[in-house]
Amino acid sequence: MFYQAKIWDYRCLSRYVGCLLLLTARALCEASSVSTLQEAQVAYDEGRYLDAAAIAEDAGGAKGFTFAASSVITHFVYYADKGERTELYQRALQLTERSLEIDSKNSRTHYELARAVGEYALTIGRIRAMSEGVAERIKEHLEIALSAGANSAMVHHGMGRWHAHLIEKIGPFLAGSLFGAKKKEAVFHLDRALELDPQGIDIMYGSAIGFLTLDKREYRDKAKGLLKNVINIPARHAYQTIIHQRAMQLMKELNASDDQDDSLQNR
Repeated sequence: MFYQAKIWDYRCLSRYVGCLLLLTARALCEASSVSTLQEAQVAYDEGRYLDAAAIAEDAGGAKGFTFAASSVITHFVYYADKGERTELYQRALQLTERSLEIDSKNSRTHYELARAVGEYALTIGRIRAMSEGVAERIKEHLEIALSAGANSAMVHHGMGRWHAHLIEKIGPFLAGSLFGAKKKEAVFHLDRALELDPQGIDIMYGSAIGFLTLDKREYRDKAKGLLKNVINIPARHAYQTIIHQRAMQLMKELNASDDQDDSLQNR
């Protein structure tokens, strides 16, 4: 009996040690992943988006793959040559798919997937995009993202831009009848994004574009107010610097348009 008790004690001790080692290894792995993602964030903030993508991909996990996809898409939008866009798009898709294999309801991942498809659609033309069902695909992923992250400013912003873009491209009647895109929905989601992140310069800048897309005259003053806020907030990293530059350029174009309108009225 004493011998059997000893064996039992050793077995319990062995299991305890095994569990402890497993938990320690898991904790170290998670700590390493967090550290790697922090490195990826530094690269992103410095404007090294493809480096950030590679580092985040190495970190792995749903967060790592989604961060990597976001970095690839940012490079795609602002720096990619025409010849490399298809490859970057495919890479972004693969990264989001790897993330969704881990967490199929991840709001940020579905948003980034919708973003990737939307940005790529702008490069292939309206006819091809419609034939490939791009609008439906974007909406599907935005709706999943919204159901999983109802308080995400990014997701609401993406949905607002989706409605506004379709209305601009094919008109309110076709946009509504074919895809369910509506002006009131665009306004609702853009306003909701601004409520959720009132200091986000990417949200303010993108919403300004969204409102101007809907109606340049009706929303001109609102868009200019948003752009003014963007310009007045100091940029803290490379991406915000890009947004600042674009906001200043758009404000310049709107002011020039105002001057032209005044000139025509004074003739």
